Amino acid sequence: MIPPRQQWCIQIDVTNACPRACSNCTRMLAHSRAPFFITVGQFEQAACAVRDFLTESEPDHYGRGKLIGMIGGEPLMHPQLPSLAEIMAQEIPDRRQRGLWTGLCLEGHAYGPLVRDTFGYLNQNLHRAECVHQPVLVAVQDVIRDENRMWELIDACPLQRKWSSAITPKGFFFCEVAAAMDVIFEGPGGLPVSPGCWRHDLADYRDQMERWCPRCGVCLPLPGRRDDDSVDDISQSNLEALRKLGSPRIRKGDYVVFDPNIYQEQHNRATWQPLRYLRGSGQ
Repeated sequence: MIPPRQQWCIQIDVTNACPRACSNCTRMLAHSRAPFFITVGQFEQAACAVRDFLTESEPDHYGRGKLIGMIGGEPLMHPQLPSLAEIMAQEIPDRRQRGLWTGLCLEGHAYGPLVRDTFGYLNQNLHRAECVHQPVLVAVQDVIRDENRMWELIDACPLQRKWSSAITPKGFFFCEVAAAMDVIFEGPGGLPVSPGCWRHDLADYRDQMERWCPRCGVCLPLPGRRDDDSVDDISQSNLEALRKLGSPRIRKGDYVVFDPNIYQEQHNRATWQPLRYLRGSGQ
C-alpha cells in the first residue's frame, strides 16, 4: 500500500444516490438503506482540506497529474451541484485538476454546460459497453485462512496503489472502497477532515485498514462479473452483516454467495484483471 500523499487522486463522495444497480459496485450502492447528500458546508471543508494535495503531495507512481474528484453515487443527482461546482472552481484554480465521475449523458442535461465549464477531467461511463467488476464483498478474511498471506495480499492491493483516497461526510479515508464500506456497514468514520489530512503515514490509517481491508475482496485474484448482471458476489461474513443491517439488495436476494473452497489463487491470477472496472470507465 501507499499513503494518500503518493496517490493520484482524492475523491470527495457527494452522494450515494444512483439510478443504477451495478454488480459488485465499489461503492456497494445497492446496499444503501437511505440516500445521503453532502452538505455545501461539508463539501467546502473537504475542498479546503485537500487543495494543497495538488501542489504539495508526492509524485504519482505512474506519472499522472494530481486531481481532486467529485464522485458518487451519481453526482449529477445532488440537488446543490451548482454550489459544489462553484466551490471546486474557487478552491482549485486549475480546471484540469478538477474531476467529475458520472454515469449520465450530458447531452441535453440541465447540468451539462455547468459540468463542461467546471471540470477539466470528465470520467463518463454510460454503461453502454461491457464492464466487468471485481467482487468487492468477497471478504479476503473469509477466503484466505493464513493471516500472514491475507495481509500480503492486502498490502499489494492494486486498487489502493493505483486509485484514490476519499472524503465522505464521515471523514477522510486512505482508500475509496474503505470509505464506502464505512458508510454501508455503519462504521465509526474516518480521520477528521482538516488541512493536511492527506499527509499522514499509513500507520495513522491502521485502524481503518484493520477494520475494512479484511472485509474487502479487491486484493483477491477472482473472476469479475458483468455490471449489468445486477447481483453481488458476497462471502458469508459480509452477507450476515448486511442482512442484519437491512440491505435492500440482500433482502431482494440479488446476490451470489461465494464458496471459498473453490478459490484457486494461481489459476485465477493468470487471467485476473482487477482494474478492468477502471478501464471500462475510460480510466
